[in-house]
Amino acid sequence: MRTLFHFPLSPFSRCARLALGHKKLEVTLKDGRADAAVHEEAKRLWPLKTLPVLVEPSGRALGDSLAIAHYLDAAYPDAPRIWPADPGALLTAVEVTTLVNGALDALINTATRYYATRTHAEWPAIQREMVGRAQSALDALGERAAARGTRTLTDAGWCAADMWLFSAAVWLDGLPARKGVPNIDQLLSLAWVLPAPIRTWADAFRAYDDHGGGK
Repeated sequence: MRTLFHFPLSPFSRCARLALGHKKLEVTLKDGRADAAVHEEAKRLWPLKTLPVLVEPSGRALGDSLAIAHYLDAAYPDAPRIWPADPGALLTAVEVTTLVNGALDALINTATRYYATRTHAEWPAIQREMVGRAQSALDALGERAAARGTRTLTDAGWCAADMWLFSAAVWLDGLPARKGVPNIDQLLSLAWVLPAPIRTWADAFRAYDDHGGGK
């Protein structure tokens, strides 16, 4: 049985679930937040000790949502494509996924790994640099979303570009409702803004669920 070790609210885990759903691949989900033993099992399977982790029926494991999405297209070429075949659409998908991952990594790292330096004299400079990178990426994504309106980000239809931007939008937009969690409060304390066009664009794709692709 195919298994995905994941965190339900993680944007990276959502990307992996959307990719599996788009491929119409059956998968058993194991929640690393709900069960510490599950989390430990996932960390044993993947040397980087991050989730999501996909375990194929062969028993081989692969972590990182971007790597999982590339693997699924190669392993299951007869299922709907995650990465467009058209070079122009593929370039857009690679651009968007890279910007999304870069923005999220910059915000998350600043709010977690670097947050202990907030009493240091260099903290304002660190925050400006890291959050500035994230905001620059989000603004570029906002411009792309505004240009597409309620359409998918490429003319190839629902693909990796849409999965990644949608997952980021849902996660960032949902952070205020999770106030009171230390890491979330630290994220919210940073001076970033989710561009309105991203939120508007994402609203058009709420019917694209985590397990069955577009409906």
